[in-house]
Amino acid sequence: MLIDYSKAMVPVALALAILNTSAFAAAKTNQIQVAYEAPKERDLEIIYKDMKERRVLERLQEFLSPFKLPRPLKFTFQSCDGEDDAFYFDYDVTLCYELVDELQWAKPRKTTQDGLTPHDAVAGPFFSIALHEFAHAVFELYNVPIFGREEDAADQLAAYIILLLDKTVASRLNRGTAYAFLTESKEQKSESTIEYASEHGIAEQRYYNVLCLAFGADPKRFSSLKSKKILPEERADACQDEFEQIEDAYKALILPHVDQALAKKVWGKLEVRTK
Repeated sequence: MLIDYSKAMVPVALALAILNTSAFAAAKTNQIQVAYEAPKERDLEIIYKDMKERRVLERLQEFLSPFKLPRPLKFTFQSCDGEDDAFYFDYDVTLCYELVDELQWAKPRKTTQDGLTPHDAVAGPFFSIALHEFAHAVFELYNVPIFGREEDAADQLAAYIILLLDKTVASRLNRGTAYAFLTESKEQKSESTIEYASEHGIAEQRYYNVLCLAFGADPKRFSSLKSKKILPEERADACQDEFEQIEDAYKALILPHVDQALAKKVWGKLEVRTK
């Protein structure tokens, strides 16, 4: 007996649709939870206290509150046995104190010639990394289909969200993120194959990707990236298309899960400290 699979699949597809709809119907804003775990290492206590006093996670919690999530998502600051890392697993984003320590160590001692402040050199990459891990979470929570490497998609979503902010804030965060990637690229050993085999793109490539999205979003504001040949002309000419591709994906897959009224209220008042 031949089975008509087109008919057999209808109940399955309908059931999946009902399950997905009910899950998203239960989604709501303000689903971000935060926690600070006291480190055992004395040299990390200063960072622990500083992050708590600055209410870093609480500010991140407010920033992400417009996303309607089907279940709570927790951000935890903790020590990671010496690893300067951040990662997402099982509805929990872990941000390591060692990561902040590494960013503070790598920052310039004073404002650079192109206007990058020491503070932005830390705030930019930290915020981008937090959003990168958040992207992994929403990919899972929203069942977002991904072609290619998920790490690249997470980078792109993080960069795009930053570019939704006030232009001055976005510019400062973008510049800080690019600086961190460029600094990391100088530390990577070009003769090693480890970086090329990683699930992440190499740092120098991520540096150009961040700059390209910024230029694609606002060619006039970031015109110096092309005029000063920071971005190769061949890449710069394609950046608007790259940005529009990511924007289309965001509007189709992510934006339906965002409370736009709350986003306008929360994201419009985001400020980046100068020190």
